[in-house]
Amino acid sequence: MRATTTSSATDSPMNPASTAGKSTEGDASTTAKMASAAHSAVDIAAANLEQAEKALREARAAAGEKVQDGAQQAKAYSEDAVSSVKTYIDLYPLRSVGIAVAAGFLLSSLLRK
Repeated sequence: MRATTTSSATDSPMNPASTAGKSTEGDASTTAKMASAAHSAVDIAAANLEQAEKALREARAAAGEKVQDGAQQAKAYSEDAVSSVKTYIDLYPLRSVGIAVAAGFLLSSLLRK
């Protein structure tokens, strides 16, 4: 006895007509999954970039404050130094002239060489 098959030639796996529908469905499903994964990756990257931008802005603000504080301290220090020199000159005018002359000689001898 022969076994009879109920499948026709169009249902065979080798027939492109029967596999075309399945392949297209599989391709569409794979494409949708890949698109979904890509969208998720972009969303995660965007969230990470937003966090990085926020941290960078905060760091920039903190650095700006530190620079301003440093500039104010330098200004105060230089004002104190100028005040101290003026006071010394007022208290010891001849000594100040002697120091200035000695510094001038020293500087000119260094610059000649």
